[in-house]
Amino acid sequence: MGACQSSQDNEEEEKKKRSRAIDARLEEDSRRLRKECKILLLGSGESGKSTIVKQMKIIHQNGYTRDELALYRLTIYKNVLDCAKALIGAMRQFEIEPADPENIVNSDYLLEYQVDPDPHIPLDPRVGAAVVAIWKDRAIPDIMEHQSEFYLMDSAP
Repeated sequence: MGACQSSQDNEEEEKKKRSRAIDARLEEDSRRLRKECKILLLGSGESGKSTIVKQMKIIHQNGYTRDELALYRLTIYKNVLDCAKALIGAMRQFEIEPADPENIVNSDYLLEYQVDPDPHIPLDPRVGAAVVAIWKDRAIPDIMEHQSEFYLMDSAP
């Protein structure tokens, strides 16, 4: 008869331990949630919502991992190339020839170039040189007079 009582006592003790563990976990979660601050960011496209989130990660979560940085590098490469292609497209749309004949070759090269999807592969240095040469071309101010007629990212130089 004592064996049955002992078994019930062990079950009761296990239930109490589980209950205390659950209570401790609830208390820990409650403490953590009290420290959290939730914000709702509203705004139209390119108004800075994601920039705020990225800055909060840098400030409060020890920044980015190497893999996250590599993914952002890929995004930057694509944005640079997209902006250059937008300028080249506008140049051709409005029939504005580059002042430097070398930029015709640079334009063709950039229009054909595709960014490697592997974020660890660096951008071809020729791409950077071609983008800089096109951006410095004396025809760019003429193209920018038509800026309302084509899309160029706000972050373009």
